[in-house]
Amino acid sequence: MMKHTPMIMIVDDDPSVRATIGQALAALGYAVREAPDGPTALDIARREELSLVILDYLMPGMDGAEVAREIGALDPELPIVFSTGHAALRALRAAAGDDVRVLEKPFTLDELDALLLDRLAERRRARLA
Repeated sequence: MMKHTPMIMIVDDDPSVRATIGQALAALGYAVREAPDGPTALDIARREELSLVILDYLMPGMDGAEVAREIGALDPELPIVFSTGHAALRALRAAAGDDVRVLEKPFTLDELDALLLDRLAERRRARLA
């Protein structure tokens, strides 16, 4: 039986951040899709089966909270992990709630891996319940 490779979408307006996270995810064995903004991310989310979204909070146009709400309307079970700097953390929690999952920049490969494994396991458990 073929094992499903989780597809992770990175949404960040900074191309170097997308590339760095994408390389880290590829090294961890994930398939990767990149989006430079909210509208592109929503287009990808409508067309492709995603396993998880890593979403920057501070972006021009649609901010991360707006993108998360729209993606959540498409797939309420799709795990979303916000990636943000310390300065935006308070605003993010105010917009998305205290239980939001945040990967604070800068982060290590181990921190990224642990959080993704945890969120993907939560999704599997939810689907089996």
